[in-house]
Amino acid sequence: MQRAADFATVAQRLDTTLQHRTDAPVANAPLAKRIVGHALLLGIAGDVLLRDLPVGLAFPVWIALLVLAMTAAASSAGREISREAASWLATAILFSCGLAWRDSRTLVPLDLVATLGALGMAAIALSNASAALLAARFRDTVWAAAALARTVAAGFLPIAVRELFATETRRRVAPRIRPAVRSLVIAASLLVVFGSLLRDADPIFASLVTLPRLDIGTIISHVVVIAFYAWMVIGWERGALVIDVGRLRAPEALPFGLSVLDITTALGTLNVLFTAFVGTQLGWFFGGEAFLRARTGLTASAYARQGFFEMLWVVLLVMPLLVATRAALHPGRALERRHTALSIPVIALLGAILLSAAMRMKLYVHYFGLTTERLYPLVFMGWLGIVLVWLALTVLRGRGRPFIAGVALAGLAVLTALNVAAPDAFVARYNLLRARHTGRDAVTVLDFRNIADL
Repeated sequence: MQRAADFATVAQRLDTTLQHRTDAPVANAPLAKRIVGHALLLGIAGDVLLRDLPVGLAFPVWIALLVLAMTAAASSAGREISREAASWLATAILFSCGLAWRDSRTLVPLDLVATLGALGMAAIALSNASAALLAARFRDTVWAAAALARTVAAGFLPIAVRELFATETRRRVAPRIRPAVRSLVIAASLLVVFGSLLRDADPIFASLVTLPRLDIGTIISHVVVIAFYAWMVIGWERGALVIDVGRLRAPEALPFGLSVLDITTALGTLNVLFTAFVGTQLGWFFGGEAFLRARTGLTASAYARQGFFEMLWVVLLVMPLLVATRAALHPGRALERRHTALSIPVIALLGAILLSAAMRMKLYVHYFGLTTERLYPLVFMGWLGIVLVWLALTVLRGRGRPFIAGVALAGLAVLTALNVAAPDAFVARYNLLRARHTGRDAVTVLDFRNIADL
């Protein structure tokens, strides 16, 4: 008897453990069916509108349908769409219109990324507003984004296993499906057997029942496209309305910590290195081409051709390094003040490096003309300058929460300005004005290797 009681206790604990591990939020049957229905309709619409590439007017139309489906599903589930979620949905529609508005090799991918990112942030804001862009910690937003990505990748499977094909659903639906399947099998068998005999017996009857010719390859391709878009829509709506993508918080602390010596060594090294580099730039700032020839043997045009992107990479890599080291500090106000005191010179030197890169690109444009491949890096540098200032005003003052939000909003604002300004047209106008002022033909003042960018 005692063994039987012990076995029952163990079985009960095992059942409780399994139930706890599989206890995940699931949709009720009406919501699950509604999500699947939206996904199928949007999958068909995706096959019709986006079968080749997500470009032109078809893409914003499909995104608008997706937003309407999400709004309807949220309303039916009794979920209120917050201002942040509504703003992200509107942002997705706005940048999807950029694919129809501007036919640019650079702007189209950027608008597409902005659209998908806005949809992802909208889903996170609907699922758990505390894990969205204005989360207390950026790592919580990263965790929520990773959970949403897993949900989108899972697609139809969780809803199918936990809701549509759940035990209660099977018990309710099975008595209706079995007779229908049995009747279908009986009718198909009789049609195949006797229909084939009668078709061979009379050519007139055979002409009436001739099966249409089907292109199996085309049918399969349509099914694959529909399934792909439907799969993504199910995962996206489920991540927004069914599960809480922000319920699993990121670790409270990073797996490593930095001491005073670590911070002093790292940031002090960067300060010394960047100071030496900026000092070398002062020579050609003030000495011009004569200094370049004496020091390097290069002309100004040859000097302008190199080093630009390497300087951008330096700035782009050091900024997350400053943010990461701030997050990894051991607790203590003294250590934070040391980090701020050493980071401010680094940011100032990064600004000088950005200025040097901009001056070098300006020199390059002076000799070889402007192309879109040279305009976009200049715009990108402007955005980096904004990020540097914002980093100093937020992270280095102990207010890291608004930093990422400001970076994202500044990036979206710059991308909006690019869509409005039409960079390709701006480049063409600039080169025509340059040709008019130099008194030479417009083609002769351009770099022929990049003339196709116009």
